[in-house]
Amino acid sequence: MIEYNKRLVEVSVILNHLNKSDYDKIPKEVIDRIEKNKDTEYVWYYDETKDLKDQKVSKDTIAILSYINMKYLLNEEQRKFVEEVFKENQKKIENIKREKYNPDNIFKNTKESICEEKHISSMIEVKEEKWYQKIFKVIKNLFKRK
Repeated sequence: MIEYNKRLVEVSVILNHLNKSDYDKIPKEVIDRIEKNKDTEYVWYYDETKDLKDQKVSKDTIAILSYINMKYLLNEEQRKFVEEVFKENQKKIENIKREKYNPDNIFKNTKESICEEKHISSMIEVKEEKWYQKIFKVIKNLFKRK
């Protein structure tokens, strides 16, 4: 909850930098709730020389601002456009996940890795001892222990 209250400070500061006509579109109850619940000790500065995207703003703050933008600031045409962009982005994300976690691809990768392991193991020289050499080693180790 503390983090949420800090994010409300960032939202409040950014909203205070809106022009008056946009600020007036946001209902007074929303502004009052933000002001009432924000952290009184946390201080965040908005650098007017930088764009909002270049400032250190948390993802939670962006999410709150996005909601306020969609709900109160955009007209119907702009809202539909943003919703379409959001849907397209969601589809792209789902396609990327589907490709990444596709069971067929997972099995292909393991087959390739097995082949790589065989290739690597074939490069390592393995010395196999003959049966009588193994017996001789065991006997030798028995005498060393005593």
